[in-house]
Amino acid sequence: MKPILTDLGVASCLVRNNQILLVKEAAGPQKGLWGIPKGSVDKGELPYRAAVRELKEECGINGSVIGLVGVRECLIQNLPAVFLAYLIDCESSKIIIDKKEIEDFGWFDLNDFNSLRWISEAMKEIAAAAIIGRSKDLIDYSEERDSDYLLYL
Repeated sequence: MKPILTDLGVASCLVRNNQILLVKEAAGPQKGLWGIPKGSVDKGELPYRAAVRELKEECGINGSVIGLVGVRECLIQNLPAVFLAYLIDCESSKIIIDKKEIEDFGWFDLNDFNSLRWISEAMKEIAAAAIIGRSKDLIDYSEERDSDYLLYL
């Protein structure tokens, strides 16, 4: 199998009391639109670690991955683009946003979704799946394999 260039993105779904944490983008082509805290995977970084890092950078929250909510795949400029949305657990939900990236944040339930201007319909569907609880559980084989090795079923 030969490697190919891929756009690999991640999101962190943090759900409390049937509400999900959403952020409003402060810059770029998605400025003013709502979505899940998200970002790109860096070279040498596993996607689940990128999701935790992005949540910390954008919202000041330390978390850990407990499952996989959804996967979005498409072609962007003829290259595969894969987006992994993780269910995140954290001890504290005190939020300190990075104002360069995030304009606002809030906790929203399903009844609020239609009143928001979303980044995409896919993002809205992922957020709904996280609230409903349709995630795949994480099985961590890292200790046995002596390196990061995760399975979601």
